[in-house]
Amino acid sequence: MSSGLFLQKLYLRYFRRYEEATFDFTPAINTIVGPNAYGKTTILEAIQLLINGRSFRTQQISDMIQYGQKYFHIEACFIKQGIAQTLKILYDGSERKIIHNSTAFSSVANLLGILQGVVLTPDSTSLIKGSPLLRRHFLDLQIAQIDPLYVHYLTRYIGAMRQRNVLLKKNEMLAIQTWEQEMAGAAAYVTLQREQTIADLQKWGNGLYGMLTAETAPLSLEYKNSSRQIKDMQLLRQHYLQQWDKLRVREKEVGMTLYGPHRDDLLIKIGDREVRLFASEGQQRSCVMALRLAEWQRLRELSQELPLMLIDDVGVSLDTTRRQKLLIHLKTLGQVFITSTEEL
Repeated sequence: MSSGLFLQKLYLRYFRRYEEATFDFTPAINTIVGPNAYGKTTILEAIQLLINGRSFRTQQISDMIQYGQKYFHIEACFIKQGIAQTLKILYDGSERKIIHNSTAFSSVANLLGILQGVVLTPDSTSLIKGSPLLRRHFLDLQIAQIDPLYVHYLTRYIGAMRQRNVLLKKNEMLAIQTWEQEMAGAAAYVTLQREQTIADLQKWGNGLYGMLTAETAPLSLEYKNSSRQIKDMQLLRQHYLQQWDKLRVREKEVGMTLYGPHRDDLLIKIGDREVRLFASEGQQRSCVMALRLAEWQRLRELSQELPLMLIDDVGVSLDTTRRQKLLIHLKTLGQVFITSTEEL
């Protein structure tokens, strides 16, 4: 049975427009209403920063320091598995410090999994319209909230691949197989975890899409890679080694690794038509909403907790009918945070 995650209090100091502010929340739906540029989105941004160390508004953490100040401090008080806990992030313009209860660390990897949650924003359709990199990040971030080993293997793969690319550019072939051995095991782990995640999202996503839209055409997901659906980790590892051996001459010419999970993509379809190419704006928004809700269900199922659900500017994301269906569904979830320019 899933236990609730309850974010009780959020404290902000020199964070964007807030010189100092404290917010108290309810364990159910928290609606933050106000005009544009009121600071609503900043509250969700701070919560997301506590969830995964990222902002959906900027890639530069320094952008979140209030103008004229030298640091920011955000702090959450929450209950998880019946235990009262605190989580703080302090950033002084050069160094980030994370403190969970009394334990301090600087790596975002250590932050993942403490507060679990899902974020939906008005520009979330970039998941569909954007590059394959955004869809890989969509998979990677949710897996990382559940599986610390995934972060280890993904980091290991990327680091080894960069070293291999250096050797390809320098035409230094003697040491390249050492890095390929390093890459292969990590690539196999990453690929298998992504495939399982897509299967989980498919399990939930189709029904959620139908609930939001009342359409009969199914929502389907496909992992676009060249692993030939190999499910055994050792066989997949050998497959990657064989492919890199075959491609080595061509890769030497271009100076980069052309094969592996860093080149993969997630295909999203309604019926047999790819959403990115054929779906309307409304269908794309509904697809993203269904996938984010499916992500919530997956996190709940694997963690046995109720993740946080964050939705920014719900009035922009969906039309009236779909918004009402969404609000009804949100009442069945755990703690929810919604920003809006009008009362819902």
